[in-house]
Amino acid sequence: MQQLSSLSGWPPQGGAGPFDVRKEAFASYPELVTVRRVDRIVGSRVDITCMFAKEVVTFRFFAANQGIAENVAEVLRRNEGQSLTTLGMLNVADSE
Repeated sequence: MQQLSSLSGWPPQGGAGPFDVRKEAFASYPELVTVRRVDRIVGSRVDITCMFAKEVVTFRFFAANQGIAENVAEVLRRNEGQSLTTLGMLNVADSE
């Protein structure tokens, strides 16, 4: 097991593309990003609905493989309502 924060790709990337001016704020203040729900897993990508400053924002976590993506999604589902900073301290199982 390892902490989410030690995974490549953590914290998840948020925003509506490369020109979304909020991306810098998301990266600078992960404690203000709260996970609402896991939307889906697509291969090794986890799509997550989050809240930031009263705005709903889609975040994406790109895992090393589908097994890790599924394990990360499970941890996020069990801990909805927590910030990315708090979630980063949680353990996630290695992929099988």
